[in-house]
Amino acid sequence: MTNHMGETMNWTRLAGLAAAGLALCGCAHAASTSRAAQSPGASAHSARETAARAADKTADKTAGNRDSTLTSQPSRPVLELTGNLEARPGQLVSIRLDFISRAQGHDAVTAHSPAFSGPVKLQWQNDDSYGATHPLAMTDKAGWYPIEVSIAGRTVARDRIHVLRSERPSFTMTFGSDVARPGEPLWLNFDDLYPGERGTDFTVRSAALRRPVRLVHDEQNDFYNPRAFSARAELAPGLSDGAYTFTLYGPHDHRIATRRLTVRASRPGDADYLGKVHGPDLYDPSIGYADSPHRHDFKVSPGGQVAVMWHDAAPDPGEETRLTATSPAFTQVLRLNRDDSKSADGDDPRYFNTATIRADLKPGRYPVTIVAHHRRVRKIGYLTVTARQSH
Repeated sequence: MTNHMGETMNWTRLAGLAAAGLALCGCAHAASTSRAAQSPGASAHSARETAARAADKTADKTAGNRDSTLTSQPSRPVLELTGNLEARPGQLVSIRLDFISRAQGHDAVTAHSPAFSGPVKLQWQNDDSYGATHPLAMTDKAGWYPIEVSIAGRTVARDRIHVLRSERPSFTMTFGSDVARPGEPLWLNFDDLYPGERGTDFTVRSAALRRPVRLVHDEQNDFYNPRAFSARAELAPGLSDGAYTFTLYGPHDHRIATRRLTVRASRPGDADYLGKVHGPDLYDPSIGYADSPHRHDFKVSPGGQVAVMWHDAAPDPGEETRLTATSPAFTQVLRLNRDDSKSADGDDPRYFNTATIRADLKPGRYPVTIVAHHRRVRKIGYLTVTARQSH
């Protein structure tokens, strides 16, 4: 148990004091009883009652002191600082003086520190505290700065602010995987908390993005840094492997900084590769996939048709709208469409379409090729084109 100063109370000492009080009361009343015995109007019973009442009062007083200790608040206001450690010039610092009533503060609570450009007046917060949020001076040098909070000129609390040196403006990009992947989220960040920096209109442009991205200040995540600007973007899903330039522009399209980012699609064997492909399956479209033998080899006559089926448990982002099958035997590139029919229930995502075989084709064996996962997965089936039947 602690007292109002935070010191541990010694209950043995309290018990000893209480016992001493009882003994003293007993002695005093014993003397009174002795004198009363010489008087015909006094009795030993009334003397014992008097001593008992005195003992009860002493015990009640001891218990009252203990209860008061349990519920008491600090005798002095408590200063709480946030954002004061390893802060940069221009960063915000929150100041809060707790355990003080408005009557005690008289609305005259002020913080003083050489880290600020001047005195900071704290406002009543309606929760038994005074508070304010104030920026550190941009001219601050690295080091420790004292801070004092006073009420009507009388200092009631002290602490310190640790300031780091200013950092040059920085433009950074972060992403979730070890290597930037087509179609994945990308976080763009610009921090220009530095003397002389101004403006709030910042935009990033890149061929790797679908459109220019505007950076904004995030009050929730960057509260203590008023010059932090960020945005969540997404790399275009159809990007080819390679290095892409990201350019940050300020007000009036002023070019501020550029960064290079290498983008590479995942391939079989990579930790983040999720593709699980099967195909191409070739079959007779007049019979259907379920009832027709489907294989990587299929016989067809010139001018005939062949159906192509492709399975992929996890296509790359956006890839399912770009899957194609190509063959020198086809009249044109075959775009594969997602099979949303009831017959596909329970199967991996699958994509299919029907191709027409060129009528002028010579007999022979022709490949049917599907390229997926940004050219990292290539599967080939074969068409055996028979001689044209004579009539």
